[in-house]
Amino acid sequence: MFTVQLFIKDDNDSDVRVDLFKDESVTLTQSIQNVRDISSVFTDFTRTFNIPASQNTNKLFKHYYNSDVVNNNQTLSSAFDARKRRSARIELNHTPFKKGNIRLDGVNMKDNKPYTYRITFFGETVNLKTLMGDDQLSSLNLASYNTIYSDAEIRTKLTSAIGDVIAPLITHTRRLVFNSNDNGTNPIYSGIVDNIAEQSPAKVDDNRALSVRQLKYAIRVHRIIEAIQSKYNLTFSTDFINTTNLPYYNLYLWMHRKKGDLGTGEQIEKFSTYVDGWQDEVDGDIEIKDDVVIIPTGLFSITAFKIETECQSQSSVYDVEILRNGVRYDFIENQTGDLDMNFITRGLTPQPGSYTVIISVKTTQVVFTNIQWSINYYQTSSSSINLVRFDTSDVGNFTATANPAFIISNQIPEIKNIDFLTGLFKMFNLTAFVEDDGTIKIQTLDSFYSSGVDRNITEFIDISESAVNVALPFKEIDLRYKGLNAFYAKTHQQIFNEEWGTERFLGFEEDIDGEIFKVEVPFEHHKFQRLLNLNNDTNSSIQWGWSADDNQEPFIGKPLLFYPVRITGGDSIQLKDSSGNALTATANYIVPSNSVELNNTSQSINFRAELNEYTNTTSTNGLFQTYYKTYLSDVFDAKNRLTKLTAFLPAKVLLNFTLADRFIINQKSYKINSITTDMYNGKSEIELLNDFNA
Repeated sequence: MFTVQLFIKDDNDSDVRVDLFKDESVTLTQSIQNVRDISSVFTDFTRTFNIPASQNTNKLFKHYYNSDVVNNNQTLSSAFDARKRRSARIELNHTPFKKGNIRLDGVNMKDNKPYTYRITFFGETVNLKTLMGDDQLSSLNLASYNTIYSDAEIRTKLTSAIGDVIAPLITHTRRLVFNSNDNGTNPIYSGIVDNIAEQSPAKVDDNRALSVRQLKYAIRVHRIIEAIQSKYNLTFSTDFINTTNLPYYNLYLWMHRKKGDLGTGEQIEKFSTYVDGWQDEVDGDIEIKDDVVIIPTGLFSITAFKIETECQSQSSVYDVEILRNGVRYDFIENQTGDLDMNFITRGLTPQPGSYTVIISVKTTQVVFTNIQWSINYYQTSSSSINLVRFDTSDVGNFTATANPAFIISNQIPEIKNIDFLTGLFKMFNLTAFVEDDGTIKIQTLDSFYSSGVDRNITEFIDISESAVNVALPFKEIDLRYKGLNAFYAKTHQQIFNEEWGTERFLGFEEDIDGEIFKVEVPFEHHKFQRLLNLNNDTNSSIQWGWSADDNQEPFIGKPLLFYPVRITGGDSIQLKDSSGNALTATANYIVPSNSVELNNTSQSINFRAELNEYTNTTSTNGLFQTYYKTYLSDVFDAKNRLTKLTAFLPAKVLLNFTLADRFIINQKSYKINSITTDMYNGKSEIELLNDFNA
């Protein structure tokens, strides 16, 4: 028999030892990669059990069963908050065994007295999901990477050396072509197509040159991971997450949160006025009541519904956009002087809604003061006109800059932090577990298993009963991206009748029995295009991404990951600014790629062996080949078995083994699929897989 002790942190961060029932088994199930669910990550243990309602536990849980205690204490802080988990640990023979967190699930009563507390013990990696909750990437502190969104800055981030924030050659709306001989007087392209080849003399019009405002920024994934660690006070190991691991460190996230053009107002400061609704009143004047505009019935008519502001620089040119419920309501371009924007005279009908005013400039900074909303109304039987302001908040002054800030939290794709992290884990087949010092050790599955040691447990096996089962309940493993709807990825599927970058692993046989299991990552996956020089049908140096659907319309899609590669001394691209004026052409630019480098030998984020878009030769180093094949090939091997047996493991084994270790039984080597252990007597139910690499 082992001595099992449970300690839970109290409000003072002190360890409180709680009593345990002697006749109830305390069992823990551990698994790092279960063959029944190979896509699961953070697969640490959970366990629910009962503990006695002793004087000690009643004090720890503050008599949770008695609501009167909470009411009498009057303050929430004095009550036990069962919505929050508490740090805890289990000791085996007075030696630390497992750390984690407990959740109070309830209290069992007998004769109107507390008898047991029901608690669930969670392993530390499981707690990551609770810790992050529904937090989005936009909640992370990435402010140090904010930049400006100006023509000059976009050009710089397209052409300069690769840094943490870049402007890759991915367009949000326009389709790009390259024709080095486009000197005709009549346009040869129309619609959404732009020829970006530099001409001599330079040609810049509606269908020539690359508008830098077609590009959006991308941020290095590593900076996002650093921000996650900072926000939740986590420390990840550097086994996989490090600056020398280029398949990870060179990975970028495209900051594409809105269809099409970023829009000046999307990244600059904005101010809003909210109207909950128009309400009628039999008598009385127009008034504000609980953020609702009360309009009297009868003979009253609205003559003006408008926004006004004073401009300190009467000659400055600016644009004003009004959004109602997030949709454009009105727009004035190239406004000068003070603003008096009456929507009724502009042919619009006043409607309730949430209004946002966006003021932007293109050249010089403009300072605005006295920004006000107003309604004018009259009564038919009277000549009186009354002015009513229905937004009483003090807007104050507002400064619109020519180089507005690009706020990353406003532009980063909408995805939960835990889903983003889980997606990366699935891409690279990573494992995670918490070390004694609190570091979350992150490794590829192959690296994890290679770190294990051999442990001979032959003498501890109960030979009276065991079972040998089929190792894998699946006939096929499909590894894919959820987002495969960009134009060229969709076109690939239509032409070849297979999804771009998806791996369909059948093991060694096509007709084996079982289910199809899918491993899906929550990202968009583009098929990039290397542009042909249409003048001579030769490859240019330019690779390009297009965020359009199969109707060639702009779309958002899932968050897009890619590798950037900087081209130097390539084919020259003609650029133009947001006003359509020529910028200096460039032969240096950052192109997107699914491979770390523009070749067919470097690591690719395609799951399967696909044709490299740049070389048009097969790239074999996909995610499956590099990170999944070894494990799945073993699992699918016809010789493999899932062996279930019972063992009575001593404390020296229970306290020291890891799931990476190999159990040796009768001179045969096995990987641990799962192990469920009774902490009191060391009885373990073990599932083992044949280790063919031993």
